[in-house]
This record gives sequence, structure tokens and C-alpha cells, in this order.
Amino acid sequence: MNVTVIKPKVVQKERLRVAAYCRVSTDHADQETSIENQIDYYQNLIQENPDYDFAGIYYDHGVSGYKKKRPGFEKMMEAAREGKMDLIMTKSITRFARNTETVLKATRELKELGIGVFFELQNMNTLSQEGELLMTIYAAFAQGESESNAELAKMTWKRYFSEGNPPTCLERVYGFRAGKKKRTVEIVPKEAKIVRQIFEWLRDDYDTNTILRMCQKAGYKKRGGKDFAYQDIARMLHNVSYKGDYIMQKTFINEDGLSRVNTGQLPKYYVENHHPAIVSRELWEEANDVYKKRMEEKNMKYPRYPITEENYPYKNKLHCGYCGEKMHYTYRWPNEGPLGFFCPRKIKADQGRCPGLYIPQRVVESWPEITENIYIKKDPDKPVHEQFTYCTEKEWLKENKKSGYLERVPYTQENFWFYKRIFCASCGWPLYRRKTYVGRDIFVCGGNAKHKKAFCKGVTIPLKVMQRLPKKDGYFLLMEEKIDGKKNYRYSCQKEVPERKKFVRSEETESSGVLPGVVGS
Repeated sequence: MNVTVIKPKVVQKERLRVAAYCRVSTDHADQETSIENQIDYYQNLIQENPDYDFAGIYYDHGVSGYKKKRPGFEKMMEAAREGKMDLIMTKSITRFARNTETVLKATRELKELGIGVFFELQNMNTLSQEGELLMTIYAAFAQGESESNAELAKMTWKRYFSEGNPPTCLERVYGFRAGKKKRTVEIVPKEAKIVRQIFEWLRDDYDTNTILRMCQKAGYKKRGGKDFAYQDIARMLHNVSYKGDYIMQKTFINEDGLSRVNTGQLPKYYVENHHPAIVSRELWEEANDVYKKRMEEKNMKYPRYPITEENYPYKNKLHCGYCGEKMHYTYRWPNEGPLGFFCPRKIKADQGRCPGLYIPQRVVESWPEITENIYIKKDPDKPVHEQFTYCTEKEWLKENKKSGYLERVPYTQENFWFYKRIFCASCGWPLYRRKTYVGRDIFVCGGNAKHKKAFCKGVTIPLKVMQRLPKKDGYFLLMEEKIDGKKNYRYSCQKEVPERKKFVRSEETESSGVLPGVVGS
């Protein structure tokens, strides 16, 4: 009798892909050691187990378990959704999350993906039958414990506040440093000198841009060696710490564990003479009063009337004291903002000729009645109320005889060699001299100026281009064309005066709004 021996099949157990999650809530030095220990522990535990495949360590350092958005935690959840693990190990429920909602939401999502979470301290796997029930109970207890600790901490803060002895962060404020005793500060002499100087400038009504320039000129720097910025001056001005006071609970931690500015959610506590002052109380108040008054004047509302000399008697009497140009009006703010007057040569193309000037309506109206042309200048290095000065036209002309900014050179044969010798190549009309918005000379087609585009497309040529024409006898016909998107000018020369194109009235010209006129050749 033959007996066949059938060997049992060896079923190889499938290895689990195991990851771990670690977290510490603060970034203190001792906590940094703790997170390193947790990472080393789980890395060794997983790699030394023959039934496990190492699937990575995910961690958050210095992040509260109350926060829903944790970089390491979100990265772990993303990897789980991509199917990169079968099991997650963590020390306890409180390491995983500090509120019941986050624990249940995350573990249920992982369970649907077939991934379990093993909490070592509770010895519990979420894939087991009793796992979710126990986890809910433990998570609720953990949340209650954390909330109780938070309430105790808040009570401690409130006690500090009520005693007027808060734990401060004034060592971060420019001009202060931490004192030798706990919760005390000292003044940094070098920085305090700069703070006092800035407050004196603010009291004397220097504007912020001028103060920044003076700080750079004096070599004043922030901590770290950077120059002061606009917001640094504004924060310094309103900081009550510089007069020795302190405001407690300006910020608070909300339910999500995020720091927020206290805008009335919780009471604030104001402590006078809490620490040594850098500036006197009188100087601090004077500087803030000047700044407040300046802001009120800047935001003052003005009724808007038609821009006429009847409503604004000084409208055509304001001139730039640097170049003599008549100033134009503008609205710098919408709605009921004030008028402003500016020199058109402030445009970048003409900055080499004039530094530019802008003057608000309130300044002009603070002067005595303006009955004649005045010429205005501004000294930005002076206090705001002293920056603008003016003189009469007679005084300005006397001072600026040789400045080159007086009236434009008359358009005559003596001053312009091509006088009455330039014409439009399209219609034969002469080119007339015009003045642009920014005070530059251009030459335009007379036919286009009188009869519009339906008659002639016209040509506009700057003075600097006209001066490139060769000085020879005859009459010049000029045209304008675009090559590669850039304007180019061409000319031809003839001995006789070109014949003008005649204007013919038609239905097309009537519909286009062309005005009829008598044209001669």
C-alpha cells in the first residue's frame, strides 16, 4: 500500500505597513528633546518588528492638539488617503488630538480606508469592536482635562491682571530689554535716545517721510540693522509703553487655539506707571495730539462745486515756484475729498526740468485772500505747517530772470528756422505749434485740428523731432507711420508751397460731427 504524504502549505503572513505620529505642544528646548526621543522610539520599534514595514514618522513640533490644521498631521492623513500605510501608532489619544471632534472624525475616516490607529497608553486599536466606544470615552476625558487646565491658566492670568502685575513682552519693544528680575524691563540708552528724538520730531509737526529721511541721515537703525519704515513710526507713536504705561490683554487665544486681537471680546486692563518711561507723559501726549490734528485735516470733507473762478477765486492764480508753470487741479480722494493743485511738469518725462509740486486745498485756503498770481515752493525738510511758502509774480520774475523757465519762446522766424515751412503730407495744411498738458511743444496738422479725422488723420510731431530736419531751402511735407509698433517720421521737400486739400461737405462728414468751414488753397 502506497501512502502519499501531502505537506501543509505555508501561508506567509502579510507584513503591515506601519507609520507613527508624534507631537509636542511647545517649542521649548526640553520639548525638542522629547520629540526627538519619540521619533527614535517609534522608528526602532517599527523597524525591529519582522511583521512590520516602516511607513514613515509624522510629527508636529510646537503645535497645540486643539488646532485642526497641523502640518505633520495633515501630511499623515494625505498619505493615508493615498494608501501608503495600514496602521498608525501613537503614544496616546492626547498626542493624536486634544478635542473629541478631531479624534473621532480622523479615526473614522481612517477606519473607512481600512487603516487602524493604535494608542499605546490606552492599549487600544480603532479597528477592534470596542475600540471606538473606548476611544470616545478617553477622548472626552482628555478634552475635559485640557479645558480644565486652560481655565486654570486663564484664572492665573486674570489674577496677574487684577494685581496689575502682568507678565510682559516689553523686551521685544524697541528701546527696552528684559530686566534682571523676573517680569521686569530695563531701558536701552542708545535706543531710548532715538525714540525720544522721533517723538520730538512728531511733536514739532514733521511728517513721517521727513522723519524717515532724517533717521537715515542721522544713521538711526532698527534692531538688526534695517532702516525704519513708515509703520514703525506709526506703531511707536501710539505705543503707551514709551510713557511708562501698559495695556493688558490686548490679544487672546480663541477656541481654535489661535491668537487674536482683542477688539472687545474680553476686558482690557490699563496700568499706569508700570515700568520706567522713555519719553515724558507730556511729550507723548503732545506728539499724539499733533498727529491726530493732522489726520483730521487730511480726512476733512469738502463740498464739491463746479471748478470755476467764482467758486475757487485762486484757481488760475497758482503757479509752480520752480518752473513758473500754472498749476492744475485734481481730486486725490474720492467722494468729498479736498481739491489739490499740482505742477504738470511733475510728470516723469519732465522731472529733470522741475522737481514737481503738490499743494492741498486746505493749505491754499489757510492763506490770506489771493488777488494776484503767486508762485509756490515746498521745503519737505521743514515741519508740515511751514513747508509751503509763496511770493508774488513780480518777486518771482526778479529772482528767476535767468532760470530758463519764463514764458515760452515766441513762434517766429527768428526763433524757429522752419517757421511757416512745415506741412502735413496727407492734406497739405500747415503744422501749427501747440503746447501739451505737461508743457512741451508739439506741431499738429491744421486740417485735422479744424475738420477732425474724417478730413485728415493728421500728424503730431514733437519739437525735438522737428529740430532734426536738415536746414535747407524749400517746404517740408511730414508724415507719421508705425514700424514694429513704434512711431517713425518721414519727410519730403519741395520748392513750392503745397496745395491744401479742400474740405467738401457730405453726409459722411455730417454724421461724423465734422464742422463745416471755408477752405482756401
